[in-house]
Amino acid sequence: MPVRFDHGKIKRLLKYFNMKPSRKGSNLYEGFGKDGKWRRCKFDYHKDSDMVKTGTAKVIASSLGFKTCLEMKEFISKEM
Repeated sequence: MPVRFDHGKIKRLLKYFNMKPSRKGSNLYEGFGKDGKWRRCKFDYHKDSDMVKTGTAKVIASSLGFKTCLEMKEFISKEM
């Protein structure tokens, strides 16, 4: 069974890593996290309750520095 996320959790995760849109209205988020690593992620936000597709979640997880979606889910449940 795939690991699923909603847009609200991804948005909170981006905020946790101090990531902001690169330009006004941009879908590309960039920033330095609390650990000092530079991260860049493409995320098209719709509304909090919408589910992120599994392939998109995998790409977001890898761009944020996680090895798997499951690792990202465990991080969200621990830290947030």
